[in-house]
Amino acid sequence: FQKMLSSSRLLVLAAVLPACFALHLPAQDLRPSAQPTARAMRAGGLKLSAGTVITPALALKGGAAAETSLFDMYLKTMSLVTNLFPLWTVLFTAIALKSPKTFDFFTTEYFTAALATLMLSMGITLTPADFVAVAKEPKSIFVQFSLCYGMMPVLALMLGKAFSLNPALLAGTVLVGCINGGQASNLCTYIAKGNVALSVLMTTATTIGAIVMTPLLCKLLLGAVVPVDAVGIAVSTIQVVLAPIGIGML
Repeated sequence: FQKMLSSSRLLVLAAVLPACFALHLPAQDLRPSAQPTARAMRAGGLKLSAGTVITPALALKGGAAAETSLFDMYLKTMSLVTNLFPLWTVLFTAIALKSPKTFDFFTTEYFTAALATLMLSMGITLTPADFVAVAKEPKSIFVQFSLCYGMMPVLALMLGKAFSLNPALLAGTVLVGCINGGQASNLCTYIAKGNVALSVLMTTATTIGAIVMTPLLCKLLLGAVVPVDAVGIAVSTIQVVLAPIGIGML
């Protein structure tokens, strides 16, 4: 269990690190002392002929060109780091399985803050219009909710019995199949250039639905009731999903 917990925390860390970098925007420095030289302007893609006088307007243009080139490089680098999310997932999981205590510093407080940062970065890419468009087609959310709490628990039970898992592992497998979608799915949707707003609403719907569905399904499939903190889930959903995304869209 400790290895699983460390792995899940590391997955969040792998998801959030690129998002944290993406929140940084370089400021433009237009002070006279910061005006670019001819060499820097040429490096930025601005063509200068011999004897050209660098006027303030030309310096501003050259500085903008140099900064645009640098920012484009920055965006490409961060895009590469983000798109390598599967690699970070495998790497950090291997570390967690090898030495679970390596990342014990990543406590629940950091875990919550990391998820909130991830959702904030997702919110920056969204607008209220995106959610309005998704709300006009609620069938997708209903289908995903049905599959999450219909297909997944049954599939988990069938796989557990097919592999003849002992009762403890079978219960754990079914429990995993009875919970809501994770926040990292929103990042995966963003990387795949999918509908992030739809993914966020799906995740929110299944998270709130877990208050009722997880105990009910565990009772039906395992014969045991799993206690769920309804207030805690509601507060966590606001802190980790709704509030960060709302701030990001401002």
